[in-house]
Amino acid sequence: MIFENDGAVHKKEKYYTNTFSMSDFKKFLCVQKNLSGATVDNHLRNLKVFQQSNLNVQEFMEQVKITKSNATYKNYLSALKIYFRDFLKQPEIIEDFKFPAIGFKPKILPNKKQLITFYDALPLPKYRIIFIMLGSSGLRVSELLSAKIDNAQRMIIPQSHDGSTKNAWISFYNEETAEIYDEKPFNTSRNTISHVFKDVADKTGINMSAQTLRSVFAREMSKAGVQDRYIDCFCGRTPQSVLARHYSDYSPEVLKEIYSKANIKILG
Repeated sequence: MIFENDGAVHKKEKYYTNTFSMSDFKKFLCVQKNLSGATVDNHLRNLKVFQQSNLNVQEFMEQVKITKSNATYKNYLSALKIYFRDFLKQPEIIEDFKFPAIGFKPKILPNKKQLITFYDALPLPKYRIIFIMLGSSGLRVSELLSAKIDNAQRMIIPQSHDGSTKNAWISFYNEETAEIYDEKPFNTSRNTISHVFKDVADKTGINMSAQTLRSVFAREMSKAGVQDRYIDCFCGRTPQSVLARHYSDYSPEVLKEIYSKANIKILG
């Protein structure tokens, strides 16, 4: 769509959504783009921020560039590119904007002492169980909360993702978890867990979120000698190499053997 401004025609002015509703865009993200629910929500939230800014694309992205990180800039640009280029079929509005190069920053994870301090500061037993289970399984919070759990095998079976960017196979929880897990429903949400972890992080001064525990899991499995392709499998990441994709056995029996042999401990 072309907009008039002060008598001149400008193709890169802000697009006012008077033709398509947000629900139309949401359907497009879910059906045509086949994105996961979390990714859809992120794009909708970012687009809403843009619309409420009352800025055109150039002004909005300049503001984001000045006030936000490169990662945030990338997230906003991703949403706007899908909206203008793919949904509205108006690539000229967004085509001049390029994704920023995000350099590698070595990650420093909490050590054992910090993990214990954080764990002890969690307010309720169920959050301690979730903490240990996330750290010993490598799963995402949403996967754990919706998973089926086979306690006889200590196996966690996530439900399939509804998007194309993530995978979920199976993982397990360790003996530390088994010692405190009461098998009751968690009765909580991803947002609640996020807020609880943030409160504890502020209280203890330990920079940590539920997502951090996926990296802690990968660290412990790597230290135990587990091959990357199996760590990726437990974490639900897409296999990268030909060997990982076509010549590796991911049967529950093999994964259970690999997991048990690693015998990882998050607090011990």
